[in-house]
Amino acid sequence: MIRTKKDYDYFLSQDAKYMGIDNKSFKSLVKAHFTNPRWRFLKKLRRTEYYDSQKSFFIYKFLYYLSFYNYKQYGLKLGFSIPLHVVGPGLSLPHYGTLVISKLAVIGKNARIHICVNIGESNGAAPIIGDNVYIGPGAKIFGTIKLGNNVQIGANAVVNKSFDEDNIVLAGVPARIVKRL
Repeated sequence: MIRTKKDYDYFLSQDAKYMGIDNKSFKSLVKAHFTNPRWRFLKKLRRTEYYDSQKSFFIYKFLYYLSFYNYKQYGLKLGFSIPLHVVGPGLSLPHYGTLVISKLAVIGKNARIHICVNIGESNGAAPIIGDNVYIGPGAKIFGTIKLGNNVQIGANAVVNKSFDEDNIVLAGVPARIVKRL
């Protein structure tokens, strides 16, 4: 969770790294800002998360509402529904298009999430997903489940039960382990 300016900078640097943007190069950052709408969305998401944790000060409360409106509008434009404080640092969004994540979900660091993914809740609980996860296009993950670290979920897989094991590949409807890494 982003609580300080240092956390904010760390999350942005990790997001840039996993989006393939050289965050040490001013030229690369400017180019990404003008040519990559997914990067602009991630910056708006992280800025809003930062201001949300700073709302005890009046000016930050105002900046939060302004930033929240901007982030929501841009999310609608790109088709992203990613709530605040759900995804850890290193989020990679290779495509824009429909992407829905429950506000109750927890996603670890270095997640790569493709188009048409739905991470939803069932009976008031949502998935807890580990670190270094790849979620393929069209995957559906829902319910009271846990996924381990270094898990790859294939395209159009439906994951509706827990897989606590690390280093696995899931595929199919319903998902099952097809490979151990």
